[in-house]
Parts: sequence; structure tokens; C-alpha cells
Amino acid sequence: MRNTLKILSISLILVQLLILYFWIFDWEKLVTQIGLITWVISIVLGIFIYFIYLKLSLKDKKSIVNKRIVLCSTLLTIVLAMGALLIEFVTSSMP
Repeated sequence: MRNTLKILSISLILVQLLILYFWIFDWEKLVTQIGLITWVISIVLGIFIYFIYLKLSLKDKKSIVNKRIVLCSTLLTIVLAMGALLIEFVTSSMP
């Protein structure tokens, strides 16, 4: 279970870092259908993995660090999504 959780966590963090990269340098790829689906799935999966870490109550240092990294990267992805929605709202309301 730990190895599977670790692999899922690393994969999720890589996807979320890729989302951050595209958000900064090539935002048009994030507003495609695949980009939006990836964005939503990464947020949902990040919350799910974080709650699995909480439920398992793993006390070793690596698990605590992994749990915090998953939480931080998921929160960053949520903030990026809210920022993108805010930018879209502001620019669409301009004359």
C-alpha cells in the first residue's frame, strides 16, 4: 500500500508541476478540454490521496513529508485554478 501511495503521490506532483509550468508559460494548453480534465482530476486525486494519508496515520518521516507535499501541491493547483477563473472573469467583463 505504501509503495502504491508513494508512486501515486509522485505522479500527481509531477502532473501538478506540469500544470504550473503550462499556467505560467503556455496557458492556452490548459484551457483545452484535455487540459481542464487533467486539472480537475489532479485536484480531486490530490484531495483523495491526502485523505488516504490522514486515514492511514503513518508516523514515519517520509510519509509525513509526502503528505505535506501532496497537500501543498494540491492547494497550489487550486489557487492556480481560482486565479485562472478570476483572470477569465475580469478579462471577459472588459469592454
